Amino acid sequence: MVLAAWGPRERCESAAVLDVARRMARRSRARDPFELSPPGALEDLLSGTGLRPAGGGRVGCPFAYPDPASAVRGLLSTGLYDAAEEFSGPALVAKELEEALQPYLRPDGTVRMTNVFRYLIAERPR
Repeated sequence: MVLAAWGPRERCESAAVLDVARRMARRSRARDPFELSPPGALEDLLSGTGLRPAGGGRVGCPFAYPDPASAVRGLLSTGLYDAAEEFSGPALVAKELEEALQPYLRPDGTVRMTNVFRYLIAERPR
């Protein structure tokens, strides 16, 4: 089995965009998407499962979109923003996402955010 999580917040340009979901949902106790980023966090998930770590590492995972409108649609389709849309309204969430994406807008009109994910390979003991 492979487990994956966001890498360190400082290595994920999508962090500011993800923060829109929490802020717009007004959830101070909402789950932090980076809570499994620290070393050992994914390994801790295995305790009590009968699986053991068999490898892992980090991998680059850029989020790239042809334009800001596609980026907003793509991000909204993940389900991460559902609570934000319910609390703050779809139009306001989309507007906040557009603003959060501005630093990642390239001269050719595309949007690109560089991210790092952590992964852990788990297996049954032999």
